[in-house]
Parts: sequence; C-alpha cells; structure tokens
Amino acid sequence: MNLTDAREKLAAALAPVASTDPDVLVSLVDSIEPPALMIGWGDPWIEPDTVCFMRGRLVITAVAARMAPGEGVAKLEDLVNYVLGRLRADTGAWPLEQVAQPRAFLMAKTNYIASQITVRTTITT
Repeated sequence: MNLTDAREKLAAALAPVASTDPDVLVSLVDSIEPPALMIGWGDPWIEPDTVCFMRGRLVITAVAARMAPGEGVAKLEDLVNYVLGRLRADTGAWPLEQVAQPRAFLMAKTNYIASQITVRTTITT
C-alpha cells in the first residue's frame, strides 16, 4: 500500500461495526471520548525493507477510560483484545510489533489509561 493510504486502511480494519465498538480517529485530536482508538505513525516512521519496498510503522493508541480508581485496566484489556481480533480478521495485513504496557495518557489536561499497539505494513513507492 502507499504511504497516503496506510492510516485510512488501518482505520477501515478497525472501524466500528456495532454501537458498542470504539470510535476510530485517524488524525491527531485535542480531545477524546473513551473508549477510542487513535491512529498515528510510529517511530521510526519508515525503514528500508527491500529495493522496492519500505516498512512503515503505525501506532494505535487504545484509550480505555479516564484515569480513576476502578476498572480502567480491565477496560483497557478488553479494548486491546478488540484491536488484536480486528487486526487478525484483516487477512494478516497488519503484523503486530508490540503492545505497550498500560499507562497514563495525558490529553487536554485529563489523564486517561491507554496503551499503544504498534503494527507494521509494507509501503510501496
């Protein structure tokens, strides 16, 4: 896939199909309503793979809930399971690189519990 299509194709693979599925955001935003998935580029963004192809990294930030005592980690585990299931269902187009541990994610002066899921994809020129 080409560079300009990668985020949109990943968003399509994760798109909500039921009313209880999380929203998927494909651009940087200044506020968020959990549960939600935010798609962006990873670091390194692009690496050489072969003569004709490059490897791109995308990061799915799974934002489960506002940081508060309670079931935040359990909600995050459910959200990560949702993402992994949807990635597997998309015919292996998104090899998993890593899933980061649960952590505080600050946005608009609000702490959320979140995890970053990094996937790879082949980028053509």
